[in-house]
Amino acid sequence: MTNAEHTTWEDSPLAVIHHPVVTPSSLFEGPVRFLLVSGDLDQHSWGLIGAHWLSIDGDRGGFVVAPEAIWRGSEMVRSYRSAATRGWNAEAIYGYWQRQVGASGSVMIDPQQHADTLFHVSRRVGAL
Repeated sequence: MTNAEHTTWEDSPLAVIHHPVVTPSSLFEGPVRFLLVSGDLDQHSWGLIGAHWLSIDGDRGGFVVAPEAIWRGSEMVRSYRSAATRGWNAEAIYGYWQRQVGASGSVMIDPQQHADTLFHVSRRVGAL
């Protein structure tokens, strides 16, 4: 196993949650656009997995994970990071998910909303 700084997906199925998804300074990012994502939670019930977010200028984005959906949420984070590794920018990744609004596979994606800051989105998904 590698050190915590270099943990990979092969080390643990939850390895992506070992890296900070939201840093304290990024909580003041704003205004942002976001898409709420619902699906199967860790206790096999249906609920909020988290939210894809994008800065208004389109330069920064990510996925905020709801605490009740660590497994599925970490999969969404891994998907985001995989796309970024393949050269997709934050706006392209967000645009992909925005085109999936409605039922998309095993998740439901709500239409785009706006928030004054990423802090508001994080509170909305229960990450804070």
